[in-house]
Amino acid sequence: MAKATGKKFWHSKTFYANLLAIAALIAQNQFGFELSAETQVSALAAINVALRFITKEEIVWG
Repeated sequence: MAKATGKKFWHSKTFYANLLAIAALIAQNQFGFELSAETQVSALAAINVALRFITKEEIVWG
């Protein structure tokens, strides 16, 4: 059996960026500050694309 290369998902910047997006969504509901859905989706997509460009390793899920 070949040894998997890559990194665990919790070492991924994308994972943490998406956790931050979830926290921001919860904070919006708690504090009443809201951005439009289009702004939120655009910002998260741009962040994910930027992180995809700098990613060097694959994610290992096992």
